[in-house]
Amino acid sequence: MKGQNSKLKVLIADGSSHARLVLESILSCSPDLEVVGLASGQTQVLETLRHRKADVILASADLRKNEHLLVFKQIFIECPTPIVMLVEREQLSLELLKEAIDLGVYGVILKPGSGTRPAYRTKAEEICRKVMAVRETEYWDPVKRLSLLGEEIQILPQAEHKKTRNATADTIIVMGASTGGTQAAEQIIRQLDPKLKASVLVAIHLPPKFTHSYARRLKGMTDLTVIEGRTGLIPKPGHVIIAPGGRNMVVHKVMGNAANLKIGFSDDDTGHDLPSVDQLMMTVAESGVKRVIGVILTGMGKDGTAGVRAISQRKRGHVIAQDEASSAIFGMAKSAIESGNTDIVLPLAEIAPYLNWYVAAEQQQVSTTDVNS
Repeated sequence: MKGQNSKLKVLIADGSSHARLVLESILSCSPDLEVVGLASGQTQVLETLRHRKADVILASADLRKNEHLLVFKQIFIECPTPIVMLVEREQLSLELLKEAIDLGVYGVILKPGSGTRPAYRTKAEEICRKVMAVRETEYWDPVKRLSLLGEEIQILPQAEHKKTRNATADTIIVMGASTGGTQAAEQIIRQLDPKLKASVLVAIHLPPKFTHSYARRLKGMTDLTVIEGRTGLIPKPGHVIIAPGGRNMVVHKVMGNAANLKIGFSDDDTGHDLPSVDQLMMTVAESGVKRVIGVILTGMGKDGTAGVRAISQRKRGHVIAQDEASSAIFGMAKSAIESGNTDIVLPLAEIAPYLNWYVAAEQQQVSTTDVNS
């Protein structure tokens, strides 16, 4: 660590440009701190660390692509640097804390207030103090750090466990396909966990009236609830909703609440295969639902490429594409992959197990665990 009289070099990492500027302003007021970079996500964080030495990283836990602390893990592997983690009270659990500590997190700051613009200036003194504490902390000793942070967190008022009345699933999976898509979607749905805490919306290029019998067939293959889409349906956990053939299924806000959704239909059907994968994905991506997972399967053309871009760019968006070897026609998935907006490419047989794991891991990460349990 640097000498006691030299300035600590700090890298700020937060997905919000407003938050980055506020945090930079706060740290710049301290004569003992020097901000050496601002980063919005994994790529910028690693690029900065490769070119400029940082003594500390002040980073938000909900950085884009930081699901399961993947960005922190990459930092730990490539450029080990101690981290002060900014986290929402609702996200903080003993499990998350243990995992964060193993990756070099030595300090935790609860974000003040809710919404997209936390009132960081109300915690300016705490932010500077915890950043500078890296001089004294034994941040590479995870046992000591867990004990210290555990004691600190226990004296904080615990978040109230509020049962949401919103029937819309916190996680929505949007699956899109064309040629060969009925068989591909069928194989995935029959392997999905019957207790899946997500809603699955499926758009396959099919003619009218065909999807009614298709939905009925799927019902006999899974314990999940399978329904053909109709106006007003709510995408609830454990529900699979099949977009009717020949119509563009979308989602709408309920009573102005962007996280509370219902099924609707768009009249824009010009120049598109129906149902449009792009339109369904984009309306879900633009909603306020917590997590959106896009799945692009076999099919001809480029439908879904714009949709996965919208999902990839939103907070807690994740995109899966079917690989070439298992695709009947490698068109839609190829286009999505080449756009650079897919997170993982998998054989058809591995997509359902991955979805089961990913949804369960996401739910577990954001659940608040009593630190005394």
